[in-house]
Amino acid sequence: MVSRRVGAGMGLLLASASMFGQGADAAGPAVSTRKDGSLEIAGRAVQCGTVRAKLDPRLPGLGAAAPAMHLLILNPRGLQRQPDNVRLFVYHHECGHHHVGASELQADCWAVNRGVRDGWLDAAGLKQVCTSFGGMPETPTHPSAARRCRNLDMCFSSVTAAVRRELADKAKAEAKVEKAAAKAPQSPAPDLVSGPTFVHAGAVP
Repeated sequence: MVSRRVGAGMGLLLASASMFGQGADAAGPAVSTRKDGSLEIAGRAVQCGTVRAKLDPRLPGLGAAAPAMHLLILNPRGLQRQPDNVRLFVYHHECGHHHVGASELQADCWAVNRGVRDGWLDAAGLKQVCTSFGGMPETPTHPSAARRCRNLDMCFSSVTAAVRRELADKAKAEAKVEKAAAKAPQSPAPDLVSGPTFVHAGAVP
């Protein structure tokens, strides 16, 4: 992300997601606000904890994170030209800066982890994200697109393997519980001690 100052005299730095190329225009709004303060991207409600989200079509690049201001900024006009997977990735990348700090590679990995676990990022979507970097070279503020793509692949492989292990462990635990329940002795139904007793006849008025 390119470091940019927010306003005169604030002395706060933004981590701006400027290393994304321009894709074809996509249908529908790229991002919209919801009444509860969250955003909607690609039909998904997203919220970065208690971090405030702001839309600014004048923002250079696609997104920015200002952890000191507890703020996340997105450029809806720029995101409009990106596919849904990239829109969601940009948002979660910027959210990642609020969790892992200034590292671009760690923020990328944080976004991949969320994408896999939340179900919006698969191998095809990962390629779209990598393509959106536009083959950019290394800069003073950003790793090269090639380096980021290698990092994305490693993060994706790591989290998908972790998810598979977690699902396998969950399935084993559930099977163990079911097996134990099947072996447990079943309590017989209690015998009826006595039949019903007639008290008196009555009539409904």
